[in-house]
Amino acid sequence: MLIIPAIDIIGGKVVRLSRGDYEKASIYDLSPLAYAEQWEAQGARFIHIVDLDGAKSGEPKNFEIICDLKKTISAKIEVGGGIRSVDTIKRYLDIGIERVVLSTKIIEDASFLLSRDIKSYLKNVVVSVDIRQMSTSEIATTGTDGWLQSGDMLPDIPSFIQMVANAGVQYVNFSDISKDGMLTGVDSDKILNFLKVARESVKSPLFFTYAGGISSLEDIKVLKAMGDRGADAVVVGRALYENKFTLKEAIEAVS
Repeated sequence: MLIIPAIDIIGGKVVRLSRGDYEKASIYDLSPLAYAEQWEAQGARFIHIVDLDGAKSGEPKNFEIICDLKKTISAKIEVGGGIRSVDTIKRYLDIGIERVVLSTKIIEDASFLLSRDIKSYLKNVVVSVDIRQMSTSEIATTGTDGWLQSGDMLPDIPSFIQMVANAGVQYVNFSDISKDGMLTGVDSDKILNFLKVARESVKSPLFFTYAGGISSLEDIKVLKAMGDRGADAVVVGRALYENKFTLKEAIEAVS
């Protein structure tokens, strides 16, 4: 299981939100670049970056900072936040970003993945399903526009995941908004239910990354113990910034 540290950016500063609430942002001392270098030194192979200003506005707002990160570190980077056009996808891939994360755009218009213009970029696209609540294993309410709004209901998660896979997407991120930034631990049943339904809906394997609620090395170990039923990667944020454990310790816990 791959451990991926998160760097969320507002106004050029590294922050962590509580359940996506922009009014409850914890601001951390170091720059995005300094944290990226720190995570890389501790063994990060991939870093998850979110332009929260971009997620809120619908277009990149911290592009130059992310560009500088890519020029400086060797770890691979995936970027989300405000990516809602092929031009923006191309802009990030042109500077060497390995993966771009699409969420709001796909929830609101899944047919975007079927457009001719995006076809050549799909191998670098991650579709993120950010869940507020799941009334059943197949019905969920999603967060969009930087989690500022409740998105449309996904009446049929299997069909949604199937469409994503059939379009050619290989990577799916799954976030539990109710847990995000709260350090309250993981909801194993929710994770397993979602992934069971998602995996059974497609024939080709997808790479699933989970985020939300990681508070201790024990949470990491619980996720690791899920084995093939669980996530392929886990994004860790506040727990690292609040020194609950080091990235190196987390990586060692799943080795």
